[in-house]
Amino acid sequence: MSLRALEIASFLDQHRWGRAQMQALSGDFSTRRYARLTKNSGETAFLMDADADQKTPQFVAVAEILRRIGLNAPEIYAADAARGIVLMQDFGVRNVGALLDAGEPPLPFFKAAAGVLAKLYRGFDPKGAENSGLPSFDADLFTTQAELFLDAYFPVANGREASDDERKDFCAAWKAVLHPLETLPKSLLLRDFMPDNLMCLSNGELGVLDFQDAGIGNIAYDLASLCEEVRRDGGFALLPHVIAHYREAAQSQIPESDLLRVCTILSAQRHTRILGIIARLSRKTGECDKFAFLPRIRRHLENILKEPYLLPVREWIEKFDRLLQ
Repeated sequence: MSLRALEIASFLDQHRWGRAQMQALSGDFSTRRYARLTKNSGETAFLMDADADQKTPQFVAVAEILRRIGLNAPEIYAADAARGIVLMQDFGVRNVGALLDAGEPPLPFFKAAAGVLAKLYRGFDPKGAENSGLPSFDADLFTTQAELFLDAYFPVANGREASDDERKDFCAAWKAVLHPLETLPKSLLLRDFMPDNLMCLSNGELGVLDFQDAGIGNIAYDLASLCEEVRRDGGFALLPHVIAHYREAAQSQIPESDLLRVCTILSAQRHTRILGIIARLSRKTGECDKFAFLPRIRRHLENILKEPYLLPVREWIEKFDRLLQ
């Protein structure tokens, strides 16, 4: 038995789950590992086993914030956050992404998710989180995150590292399109708010998972994240419906056209970064199964980069694509 396995076994014994049956579950775009625990009584719990870089203390802290607001984040039964081990509430097996893949109509789920965001933004006070340690997502940080495209995807696709001039032009392009967005209201961003991180609970409400990367920033980001085009087609086409439902639920005075423009820009940033995430994950773990998502992501980027407000980024991407020819 490995040292890590011994640590987990000791943790589970300490919290009276040591004799539970353990069923390993498939992971996400990270190196976190998950398992469902089942006692002889039928009681279940969810185990998260995370590496040191996976922000487990933040996950535990944000779960508490969300539950105080009244959202369905999993109850944390026990945690050794420093070691990346969390025992938490099991939300069951009705994952929204899996339900969509099985043929369930998506719009009801997307509207319900927009309602979750409206409740979050009504209940969260950014001023009260000033000492929370949560990062502030401004144009500079969003640009830095997009640089993962240069760090991980560019070398794989192009066979060399990006030059200093290429990096400088890349960052300038992103800052040019992102800086105007900072006038919108800010709230808690869950940052990976999408169907595969939502659970359909027995009471008909949605449960929220995977929020360890949360921070403070533009309210449009999670709307864009919900309507991503990574794992399946069609999410972005629902964005106008999501925005309309969100504005009604949140009683937002922001014009629909403004939210659509901002969501499109942030969707471009998110999908650019995800290209880097997939390349980095394959390099770190040796698993290349996520490469199947790359053509869909590139198609989505090609489509939305046609918008005039994304011109600086489009021009950089067009230069990059010419390098690959």
